[in-house]
Amino acid sequence: MACLFGYCGPPADGLLARMAALLVYRCPLGWERVDGATVTGDRVEIGHGIAAWSQQSQLARRDHDLLGYGGVLFNLDVLATPGDTATNGANRLLAEPGLRHAPEPYLEQLTGCFVLATSLGDAFYLLRDHAGVKALYWTVHQGRLLFASEIKALFADPTLPRRMRAGALPEYLSFSFVPGAGTMFEGIEELQPGSILCFRHGQARVRRHFRFETLETAPDAPPQDYSALVRAALEHSVAECLAVSPDKSPAVFLSGGIDSSAVLAVAARQLPEVRIPTFSAHFGAEYARENEFVQLMVDRYHTDHHWLEIRPGGFLERLREIIWRLDDPIGDPVTVPNYLLAQAASQVADVVLNGEGGDPCFGGPKNIPMLLARLYGPLPGEPSAGWLERNYLRAFQRCYQDLSALLDPALLREAGGEEALIALLEPYFREPEPLDFVNKLMSINIRLKGANLILVKVEKMSSAHGLLALPPLFSRRIVETSMVCPPGVKLAGAVEKSVLKQAVRDWVPEAIIARPKSGMMVPVRFWFQGDMRRYGKKLLSRSQIRRGGLFNPDYVERLLNYEMEGVPGLRHGLKLWMLVTFLLWHEQMVENSLTS
Repeated sequence: MACLFGYCGPPADGLLARMAALLVYRCPLGWERVDGATVTGDRVEIGHGIAAWSQQSQLARRDHDLLGYGGVLFNLDVLATPGDTATNGANRLLAEPGLRHAPEPYLEQLTGCFVLATSLGDAFYLLRDHAGVKALYWTVHQGRLLFASEIKALFADPTLPRRMRAGALPEYLSFSFVPGAGTMFEGIEELQPGSILCFRHGQARVRRHFRFETLETAPDAPPQDYSALVRAALEHSVAECLAVSPDKSPAVFLSGGIDSSAVLAVAARQLPEVRIPTFSAHFGAEYARENEFVQLMVDRYHTDHHWLEIRPGGFLERLREIIWRLDDPIGDPVTVPNYLLAQAASQVADVVLNGEGGDPCFGGPKNIPMLLARLYGPLPGEPSAGWLERNYLRAFQRCYQDLSALLDPALLREAGGEEALIALLEPYFREPEPLDFVNKLMSINIRLKGANLILVKVEKMSSAHGLLALPPLFSRRIVETSMVCPPGVKLAGAVEKSVLKQAVRDWVPEAIIARPKSGMMVPVRFWFQGDMRRYGKKLLSRSQIRRGGLFNPDYVERLLNYEMEGVPGLRHGLKLWMLVTFLLWHEQMVENSLTS
């Protein structure tokens, strides 16, 4: 998809063009710019990459004021002044009196999948959509605010230090992504969803305005038909997404689970005359597949379906490129299917709908283990302080329990060890709202997994091919509706996403409604014992690990040899994938000069 980048502060000749060069794959039809100065004399330059679905300009100027956005805004018509004849969304926004008189309240009303930058009077603002569908990174360096859809573009300023943050590596290894506002680099932050940044007189202030937790239904609230609420919200969200590409059918990523099936069902009902292109991935007949469930939806809604068989031989030569375009390391192996599915879908569509959002919003996996942990309390001999946070870390089943054996001891001490990870999570668990523990877990998952993992990986892998990925199940309306639904209708006993299943029961085959969550099981466990064994051995060789100085080569070798003893929770393949992803990222983003 299109991207956004630029700066506010002292003039920097050529900086915007260098940023665009680092994001060239996000600008398949070139890029546009707008520039000027604030009333206080700061230079402002905003760039926007142009893609097939967004050929209309998303930049505007009005006197000293500038505005640009990347992505889609759903409620421009609602907010527009009567009689407004502005030619594009950016012009319409900048012409709105409410934006100049009360910029922050006005900006907070915008809905969609977008990031936005605007210079108004003596202030400069950055905004990210409510769910965090689009990503935006920023830093203040030498009195200049730099911002971009990807971190690498910030380093177009050659004076910006490129130092890895000590605490970032244990965070990445524990979660498979870097959670919250921090990134892998010192001094560079990710603007969090539903947040607004104000830059004035060289200082940046960030405020989170979308506090969906306050919508939690009171325990004594009168009962209502919550499945009807969810159904209406999903229909509305899908309709908004379909309106982005009215002249060309969007594609749909189809996994065989309830989430993507629900999205396809609603889209097909709203486009009854269209044969929707759908895309699914599998890994060969010898591995677990969801093909039979995918086929149920394909047959029911007569889609134009495309199957992708993914094997290491088809992507290993491009893995460095995939990690480069991923930008921030995400150690979930599903990033590769995301990339390859987006590449295929981009051949027939400009916009693709996906089922991301069902798990965090409606009570997917990992909530039940946390509920049991809270019920039974700390394990025998376990300290009472931080036990919920430790259970949350363990629930990710990544490398949290391997850190002391895997990481260089000095680095782990510098990062703050386990205490730093617990401190990162404590504010989320101690928030007064929501009160119910199920809702609290969903709130944490929406804010962390949603904005820093799920949505970011899909957005970046789709944008790499000029494709706009939209998640109807992760809209503002869906997030708000999910918090209005009582926890017992979302997680009904052991039935996950119960209210979503009820909402679409007559539109989705019962076999899909009744099946347990499985997820896309990328067979890295077997790949590192077969097709990827030589690749892993070479990249993770003892000499390579020693050269980096970050990991214990003995423990890495234990993982490569699939030794059972001394590997907590096992999952050798996933842990090896996380190491490979990190090392390829580190080689390109930290060690080498930034060239794609």
